[in-house]
Amino acid sequence: MKSLEKTLKNVTENPKYIFRLTIQGVMVGIFAGLMVCLYRFLLNGSETILRDYLSIIHGNVLYIILFFIALAVMGLLIDALTKWEKDSSGSGIPQVYAEVKGHMEANWNKVLVSKITAGVLTALGGLSLGPEGPSVQIGGMAGKGIARLFKGSKTDELRLILVGSAVGITAAFNAPLAGVIFVFEEINHGFDKTLVFIALVSAIVSDFISKMIFGQSTILNFPVLNIPLESYWVLVILGLAIGLLGYVYNVGMIKSSDLVNSLKIPSWLKFVLVFMVSGVVALALPEISDGGHFMMDMLDVAIPSLGVLVVLLLMKYLFSMFSFSSGAPGGIFLPILVLGAYIGAVFGSIIVPAFGWQHDLIYRFIIISMAGFFAATVRSPITGIVLLAEMSGSTESLVAMIIVSLIAYVVPTLLGNEPIYESLYDRLLLNKNREYVKKPSKHVMSEYLVPLDCNYINFKIKDIPFPKNAIVVSVIRNGKYIVPTEDFRIQYSDQVQVLTDNNDYPFVREEIEELFGE
Repeated sequence: MKSLEKTLKNVTENPKYIFRLTIQGVMVGIFAGLMVCLYRFLLNGSETILRDYLSIIHGNVLYIILFFIALAVMGLLIDALTKWEKDSSGSGIPQVYAEVKGHMEANWNKVLVSKITAGVLTALGGLSLGPEGPSVQIGGMAGKGIARLFKGSKTDELRLILVGSAVGITAAFNAPLAGVIFVFEEINHGFDKTLVFIALVSAIVSDFISKMIFGQSTILNFPVLNIPLESYWVLVILGLAIGLLGYVYNVGMIKSSDLVNSLKIPSWLKFVLVFMVSGVVALALPEISDGGHFMMDMLDVAIPSLGVLVVLLLMKYLFSMFSFSSGAPGGIFLPILVLGAYIGAVFGSIIVPAFGWQHDLIYRFIIISMAGFFAATVRSPITGIVLLAEMSGSTESLVAMIIVSLIAYVVPTLLGNEPIYESLYDRLLLNKNREYVKKPSKHVMSEYLVPLDCNYINFKIKDIPFPKNAIVVSVIRNGKYIVPTEDFRIQYSDQVQVLTDNNDYPFVREEIEELFGE
């Protein structure tokens, strides 16, 4: 009973609690920010080493043999790391999602060691995997570590995992606002003002650290030209094309992952073969190796010919699909943005000459298409738009990005395609194959927003079929906390706070989300 009272007291507007959690959020910003910056620094170094080695390897048989021996060893090390810590494989975003949902209980320090080490190896091996998904998991696990350090409640732990996840995106892209929005649009699927405040504080702290290390310049430094307003109809065509390509991307990624998972080969052999193929790709078409920084640098120097753009776009998609299906630690966030950039470059290379526009206007289509392809695949359009605005340092493309992103979002949705991270999350739960271990009993507070289409609006709490092992302890309405009676009526936009045991939490959360139609 004392534990219940403590949890209830903490989730009210208690200034001391908010201040304490904010201080912990600052510590998450520092710790997670440093971890993600370390990861980013090591990956940059690994990619540089790979590029330098590829520049001297051609024609030297001994160097080529040594290269493939090293790749085989990397594959074996990746296999060992993912067996040592299973939760370090794959992107990292579905894993954080599963942790917040209560379906996973990762060992935070082992994940940090395994994810960072494996990320360096995949970068050295040239796999087409990005750092941003792993950065989200690294940030989330750093947040979990801070929560464990202070021995807070399970509710605090989940909140700091979300805060750390925002730090991951922030430190990876120098984009604090996009980091916070991503967490609430893609992972938490709800709005908690206290959590937003703490996440923003933490993101700003980590952004300061990131910019101290990597500089303050924006990631994209493309020329800024505007599309003529009378020609905005071309954006509809672009949005439709991106929506269809996003559908193809999502289907291809899931089908290829399912195909690889169905193969009856030892995991060590799978990773060795993947690294060997990556070596062949690095020798034959080095432009598509690694997450995509080199391809973005190519666009920054000059727009290649249309034929080259199409070849690089197609091969990057196939190699990204192949790399990710292996299950090696690494994300698809950056490859998605790179593919979006090349879709925009192809489209711009066709449209711009046809209309007699200035050649540099192609860069505008590149930025717009990056946001659009993100919306088509991840289905988080607001994050994509804000992210590209922060990456480019310009809001002049905002309306164009919104038009393309909304159309690109609708097309795969109408075709019945799930967002890529939700599909990966579903497969993560199906493939876990681990025994359920009962955890020490703790109370967990979770929050659910009542949507406009909820079937239980204006219903009394006693008439809503909440799970038996869940207690509605408070409702936030118009910024005020209300302790409801059983006759209290739920209204649209209420934030319903529910208390349950952490062993029941994942199942309670699923039932209530289904109940409210979230």
